[in-house]
Amino acid sequence: GELAEVLADLDGRFERGECPGWGREQHGAMAHTGAHLDLSAFSTSEELASLGLDRLKSGLMALGLKCGGTLQERADRLFMTKGKDVSELPAHLFAKSKPGAAKGGKADNAKQKETAGSEAQIVRMAELIGDVRSDTIENVERKQARTEGERQESDGEMSEDEEEEENDDDIPYNPKNLPLGWDGKPIPYWLYKLHGLNISYSCEICGNQTYKGPKAFQRHFAEWRHAHGMRCLGIPNTAHFANVTQIEDAMALWEKLKVQKQEEAWKPEVEEEFEDSKGNVVNRKTYEDLKRQGLL
Repeated sequence: GELAEVLADLDGRFERGECPGWGREQHGAMAHTGAHLDLSAFSTSEELASLGLDRLKSGLMALGLKCGGTLQERADRLFMTKGKDVSELPAHLFAKSKPGAAKGGKADNAKQKETAGSEAQIVRMAELIGDVRSDTIENVERKQARTEGERQESDGEMSEDEEEEENDDDIPYNPKNLPLGWDGKPIPYWLYKLHGLNISYSCEICGNQTYKGPKAFQRHFAEWRHAHGMRCLGIPNTAHFANVTQIEDAMALWEKLKVQKQEEAWKPEVEEEFEDSKGNVVNRKTYEDLKRQGLL
């Protein structure tokens, strides 16, 4: 269909040099030989060296030049071709010709034509699915902008068609109306109570999120929601704040920890020791007082 038409139209466009990125009229010797490296974007050989050994080697091979040497030597050799025709280059720069070189040129041209065809198909495919891609991006961005409550409401709302298409197997068989476990399947009430799923825990730091059972409650302190809430309060989520769910309690504990850290901090005037000429060891403050009084 569409892709076949692209390939059918490719032959004439490639020969005329109308394929994007495969034109014949470009700057420098690289463009003259059909290589796909525009030297006009590089002002020095050092900038050209940033392309790496392999890219420089392919560029030199496309020109028929020697492709050995260090990275800087290859860059210098390739930079010499900028703005010049192949016939203007010194003879010592060219590699020795090998048997079958003429055939190799045709093979390279066919390979380039095949690559150009693949690129044209990719471009056409991107145009065909462009609307789908833009709609998908818009849908994802819209979902990411929703709040937690809006997402839950959206998940809870199902159309009548979706309800009819659902299989009966998806609905757990629960004639005795037993409580549901973590996997959404009925479990015995004694097991439900054993795991404490009948007890709900609320965390104000998480935005009054409710957790069923002590296991889920303890696990949530290391999860992203609680860590995000602590970051919003400007408090590190350390072990000191385990089991703290109220914002007021967390702030009070943080202030207490900051005071405690200040008290434990190094105080040079009290803890730094000095020794006088008689060998007596005193702290810095005492030493400076005695020194001012001339008693040392």
